[in-house]
Amino acid sequence: MTLLRRFLALATAGLVIVFPLGGRGVAGPEASLQKAAGKEAAPRSPGAFPRYLRPLPGEVAPPRSETPSAWGRSLLLTFDDGPDLVGTSLILDELTRRGVKAVFFVNGNHIVRDRPEDMARRDLLRKLATHGHLVGNHTMNHKNLCQEREAMASEIDGAAEIIAYATSVRPLLFRSPYGARCRDLDRALADREVVQVGWNTDPQEWRGENEDAIVAYTTAALRRAKRPVILLLHDRNIAAVRALPRILDFVEAENLRAARTGTMPIRMVDYRVFLPAQELPETGLEPVGRALLSSLGALSSLRALF
Repeated sequence: MTLLRRFLALATAGLVIVFPLGGRGVAGPEASLQKAAGKEAAPRSPGAFPRYLRPLPGEVAPPRSETPSAWGRSLLLTFDDGPDLVGTSLILDELTRRGVKAVFFVNGNHIVRDRPEDMARRDLLRKLATHGHLVGNHTMNHKNLCQEREAMASEIDGAAEIIAYATSVRPLLFRSPYGARCRDLDRALADREVVQVGWNTDPQEWRGENEDAIVAYTTAALRRAKRPVILLLHDRNIAAVRALPRILDFVEAENLRAARTGTMPIRMVDYRVFLPAQELPETGLEPVGRALLSSLGALSSLRALF
């Protein structure tokens, strides 16, 4: 199954995806409202969205240019190591209130058993998917797969299976614990047609940083950013959960200021920035739809004569 077909399978999880009659592009029903708020998914024409992976040995790291990116000042929210019955639920409520989407990279060991708490966390993953968030693969047990290569297949595939069981969607994205990267892992993910995603902004709140420190670090990074930002937070960390509304308040304030001054806003993007830029094939119903629209237009013209 190709990556594009698996993307289409997201509809089975209850997501609303509207395809125009021409068979081109993807748009949500709130696209115009989100555009005004800087929340629309960025167009795919600027090129590949950066994945911010560690370079392989002998690989030249891409230059950290301060020149503006064709993607502009974009923000993708990502959360690792969940799901957590308290933290993930609070984050979901906050994102739903604001109409923002995120990627949740989860560990399979939190959802694999038949204990009540595991079943509740599986239900929570299902809820994330039905609200339009992507549930990504963060391995079964948070192992460094480049140091424990014998566990690579079971760690990736085990988490993928339990996520697919919980959400009805096999994960499209993978985040390596500790940001580990090696050629064996690259090959394993390529064989599975899974995209690996890193990050470039990490408040490291898992070290015990408090809410104020998380907000200060993140807003400073966003204030000076001229390129896309992939923010790493942990939904099992209550300080990060409490910091999120303040970070999103900052984004909204920055976008209001940008609208007044004509400067670059912070565009909220979602997992679709990593999907292949392909046109969808026509289903066979598009000519009928176009003919119907043409007929409706002709009727409107006739009505105007009377």
